[in-house]
Amino acid sequence: MSTIPPIRRELLVDADPEAAFEVFTAGVGRWWPTEKSVYGPGGTVAFTGGQIVERSADGQRAVWGTVTRWEPPAALSFTWHPGREPERASHVDITFTGAGVQTLVALEHSGWEAFEDPAAARAEYEQGWPLVLGSYRHHAGRRGDHDGDTWVALMHRPGPAAPQNGSVIEDPRFAEHVAFINRMRDAGYLVAAGPLDGAAAGEGMTILRLPGAGQLERAVSLATEDDRSVAGGFLAVAVRPWQVMVHAPNPASW
Repeated sequence: MSTIPPIRRELLVDADPEAAFEVFTAGVGRWWPTEKSVYGPGGTVAFTGGQIVERSADGQRAVWGTVTRWEPPAALSFTWHPGREPERASHVDITFTGAGVQTLVALEHSGWEAFEDPAAARAEYEQGWPLVLGSYRHHAGRRGDHDGDTWVALMHRPGPAAPQNGSVIEDPRFAEHVAFINRMRDAGYLVAAGPLDGAAAGEGMTILRLPGAGQLERAVSLATEDDRSVAGGFLAVAVRPWQVMVHAPNPASW
């Protein structure tokens, strides 16, 4: 048994337990800081298939951990090994407890014996968790405030590098577009995507919602640079800002 004590952190968020749990899990791609992640800035992170997975901008995939307890909205636990082998994982336990109109979120990070230098690892996470949880608290507090979000419709059509004869969808380069849509889903930005009924082959629409106002430039960058099928000329895209007047709440997802 490790002699290094766990890290314990508690914080109050301005949300009920259901919303607090949803933001931590289904919405993790919106708030997790990736500056010091496996692949660095530009990627996404998501709870998917019972794991925590980071995807880089070019589609690489790294598993950070495996969920060991999933009891919404009260508790969540997972192994933790970003950039390490699963056999060398520590463990994170999180509980969500109602506290009036807020939720008390309690995190415990243990299992330092998995590291070559347990004390140094604990000291590093002692500095890292406040940054992560601070970002989470900010986003959980604005869980119900979507009126200021940026909505865009991405109108896709075959680009100059697309085949003139043959199916665009069957072309291997179309997989780059699918990878982009999956990254937008994992980041929590994707609303819907698909081909337009009755339109020419390769024409379709993707709806994105980015948190916060004034994110049009970011949306254009994602649509034209992060989508490598567009950057390479296989598809062309028109980014149309969308003024949404009425919409349903976000569903929880797993």
